[in-house]
Amino acid sequence: MLGNTCAGCHGTLGGAENVKIPPLAGQDAAQFVATMRAYRDGSKSGTIMNRVARAYSDAEIDAMAAYFSALHKQANE
Repeated sequence: MLGNTCAGCHGTLGGAENVKIPPLAGQDAAQFVATMRAYRDGSKSGTIMNRVARAYSDAEIDAMAAYFSALHKQANE
């Protein structure tokens, strides 16, 4: 599962508990894709996400966007 890599920082099912890390559950799919691609191509700065995003293809980013956008925002609440 592609989203398992995200769980370490963004929480299980994308419901981050750390206010400094955005939750992924319920995130708009188009916004998710744009953000991940920006991290991947270096147009968005980050401490970790730039390196993480480089590992994903467009198809994998699209699949993760569909998955996380379908989850309830309160998945871990």
